[in-house]
Amino acid sequence: MFNVFSAEWLKLKNTKIWWMVFIGALPSNLISFFAFLPRVMLNGEQAGLDIQDMFYRQGMMLVMMGPSIFALMTGSIFAREYQERTINQLFIYPVSRAWIFAAKLAVVFTLIAISSILSCATVTVTTILHAISGSVDLDLLWSGVRMNVFVCLLSFGTVPVAAALSIAGKSIVPVTVVGIFATIVTVIGVIGHSRGAIVFPWLAPYWPVRQLAQNIAYAGGTNPYAGAAMITLISLFLISLAFSLVYYTRADVHSGS
Repeated sequence: MFNVFSAEWLKLKNTKIWWMVFIGALPSNLISFFAFLPRVMLNGEQAGLDIQDMFYRQGMMLVMMGPSIFALMTGSIFAREYQERTINQLFIYPVSRAWIFAAKLAVVFTLIAISSILSCATVTVTTILHAISGSVDLDLLWSGVRMNVFVCLLSFGTVPVAAALSIAGKSIVPVTVVGIFATIVTVIGVIGHSRGAIVFPWLAPYWPVRQLAQNIAYAGGTNPYAGAAMITLISLFLISLAFSLVYYTRADVHSGS
């Protein structure tokens, strides 16, 4: 499995997919810098640096950028052999197609994880520096890191859908259209700040981000839609994963694409 993963990972060398990682992480870091701008409270005093708010804004931006960026990453990895007409060579390798499929999924998850790590680089470094000086508690760092871990895991839940569209369509176009649509719906959902929005699978990563916002506002409690959101996301994940795996392993090797 590791050899197959390494082979798939090496295919990313000199590709534009790393620009997707950079584009996905850049807005979150830029919005984190806004926290350094001078702010004045209602009583006229200057407000201090709010680490929790920085993590919230970073997570919110990652959730809004994620659907399109992660869909494009998935489409690039799964549709590449079809578009370059090298799928026949891939299928005649002495390796199970299921292992190839699993390796591609592992590569996508690694890219999502890298994007998540890079997206919180600014706020993480800021928190560590302030923790060393004793001005903030390390618990804030843990809450922010935990939020990003959950965002990463939940974002992976819709990857099999993108994989299925890429494999069935043999092109990156279908997944691009779906990714853009999901991003539009996600942005609307995040702006609306509705608790029930997380039932939409691509908005499920907003759950931990919104939970962090509730902690900032001292309005704790679990989201009543969390159970329905997880059932929807897991069901979509398993159905699209099963379809992709069956379609990929049973596809005929033929000339052309």
